[in-house]
Amino acid sequence: MQFSDVTALPVKLGSAIRGRKLFHPVGVLAEGVLERTAPGSEGLPMRSCDVIGRVSKGVGLPGSTPDVAGLAFRIPPPQDLRSCGPWDVLLASTIAHSRFVLAPVTSWSGATFSSLMPLRYQGRVWWLRARLTTDLGTGGLGLDTIENQINSGEVQFDIEQATARGDFSPLAQLTLRNVDPSCDDIAFDPALHRDCDVELVPRWLADFRRAAYRRSREGRDATEE
Repeated sequence: MQFSDVTALPVKLGSAIRGRKLFHPVGVLAEGVLERTAPGSEGLPMRSCDVIGRVSKGVGLPGSTPDVAGLAFRIPPPQDLRSCGPWDVLLASTIAHSRFVLAPVTSWSGATFSSLMPLRYQGRVWWLRARLTTDLGTGGLGLDTIENQINSGEVQFDIEQATARGDFSPLAQLTLRNVDPSCDDIAFDPALHRDCDVELVPRWLADFRRAAYRRSREGRDATEE
């Protein structure tokens, strides 16, 4: 058994006790559209397509209580590269101007979502972040606010990218439009589900995340899909 598997065992236990994910246990799952806004040759290979997205709270605290805000979306593989599988992008709220220090936020509008880990693509290291651009008309961090907004219209996020020490620039726009009432989650896993040419770095941390997500699925008897 690898070291990463051993250190991820508490995640399995926590998921089993909770009967859900240990982190980001509740959320709003919705169908949406990703539209690339950056030139095709600049940065990460994120393309325009239909996606599945999820907005969540990290600890799952009730109502509008401050929490770590989460945003995830799944990009299906291109038609000619079905062997690659989907690409899961997961982001969470961080302290101001940080790319990797998690922090709770008091409202969706005030959150900056970060990939927390950089991604390597074609020999370069990239970071991702997102910001909500839709005016929700209210504060707080209630999931019902997100769900109501999607049901009455849509929720949009600007997705940005940056090199290791560079400034962020526009990459894509994510729009969530149709809430899935039958489910509030799928097994998002950024280490297992990735673009064929993109990988999380550093590798040791990616290995731990891969083990943690697998232990989480084992703890709640979930599949990889």
